[in-house]
Amino acid sequence: YFRVFKYATKSPRGIIQFSHTAPLSRTFALYFSKMKYFRAYPWMMQLLLFFMMIITMMGCGSFLVIKFLPVLTNYTAVQIETINEHSPSALVNAAIIVQGLLSVFIFMVPAWVFSYLATPRPAAYIGLRAPGKKIQLLLAITLMLGIMPVLQLIEGLISQINFSPAIKAQQAASESMMNAFLTMPSFGAFVKTFIIVAIVPAVGEEFFFRGVLLRFARKPSRNMVGPVIFTAVVFSLTHANIYGYLSIFIAGVVLAMIYYFTGSLWCSILAHLFFNGSQVVLSYMSTNNASVKAFLSNTSVPFWYVAAGLAVFVGSYYLLLKNKTPLPDD
Repeated sequence: YFRVFKYATKSPRGIIQFSHTAPLSRTFALYFSKMKYFRAYPWMMQLLLFFMMIITMMGCGSFLVIKFLPVLTNYTAVQIETINEHSPSALVNAAIIVQGLLSVFIFMVPAWVFSYLATPRPAAYIGLRAPGKKIQLLLAITLMLGIMPVLQLIEGLISQINFSPAIKAQQAASESMMNAFLTMPSFGAFVKTFIIVAIVPAVGEEFFFRGVLLRFARKPSRNMVGPVIFTAVVFSLTHANIYGYLSIFIAGVVLAMIYYFTGSLWCSILAHLFFNGSQVVLSYMSTNNASVKAFLSNTSVPFWYVAAGLAVFVGSYYLLLKNKTPLPDD
């Protein structure tokens, strides 16, 4: 298979062509020479192929974890699922690596492989084009910076709801695992956590949700409202954070809006990275800084903090509209 593709060239008309087929049998080579790019198939067929790819990659990632995790770390998947901030550092390290591996296999790999098989220009298909204007990169960050106090307020208010004991226990387990991830006793631990908790999800989830899924949702729609809401809902549901579902939904809307107004997935990746990365950086700073630790542990959000965030958000949104270079139709 790979020796065949060594001699393959991509045709803009949607057919994979071959200039040399000697390494393999003629029959096998002819089979691949007739294979179309996925975008040449009907919309529903493309969607089915994408979901089949997700399931396949998810199965591969799960198999690798179950098969090799006990061999490499002496820990099982069951032990990984029950970590908390008091777990041994070796167990937490194993859990972080598993988290990163699953994120790659569930989000990043299916989105990129599908894009590669869908079109001769996978980077452009998934949205990895330069921003139309350099200021859009800065506005993507300030837009996310402005909405973060609002998201924090919403999550805090939802946490005050008297949910059932089962839901509270599930949320407590999720928070305990995240606290374990964000316990970084050394700079090396910070770098590792930043890569796996901030960079990998920012890239992989933007590939998946904004790069591919938003494209699918946009195809049968007459405007962007429905696709943005749909992808934000799916984005929220994939995060096991009951108190944060609404906040993550709003963050998904903002990220989709950034991608749509700039036409560049790099902008939404940067905003996503800023959102994830700021939590990692502040958690690391809180290790030796009492003021930062008090800020993070404070469940009440001051009014001035939310008002300042809204002002930054509105100003950034206005400037982004003035400097927009919308996502191309195709």
